[in-house]
Amino acid sequence: MKKTLLILTIFFTVNAFSQDGIMLSQENANEKGITPMWPKCESSRQTPIQCFDNQLRTHIIRNFEYPEIAVKDGLEGTVEIEFMIDKKGKVEILEVTGAHRYLQQEGIRIIRKIPKMDPGKWGNKPIAIVYKVPITFRKPG
Repeated sequence: MKKTLLILTIFFTVNAFSQDGIMLSQENANEKGITPMWPKCESSRQTPIQCFDNQLRTHIIRNFEYPEIAVKDGLEGTVEIEFMIDKKGKVEILEVTGAHRYLQQEGIRIIRKIPKMDPGKWGNKPIAIVYKVPITFRKPG
């Protein structure tokens, strides 16, 4: 079943430094005007940050499918997915919490379908940016 997504809000996460280089939270990256470039955002009238946020929301809504087993078992709840757009522009899942594992698996599936993009850059150096997205599943009814 499609389009039963009710709440999608992007929350901001931890600022961290890793051995591979700098990793910023979305909040800190936005303050510095840094964001990965979602495909086709370079020609958008929106700022890169606005375009990224809108493309992410659209991506989640378009790819959302309420798992049939979750519908059958009456499962609902909010799944929080922490992921990173790495220095190569690829998605990496960092942590998934909340709700039932069937709902977590659907959240992971959606986030893994995010397309490869140009990574955020600090000066000319690519950096990883961490995002945390809650997806709320409510029984279709």
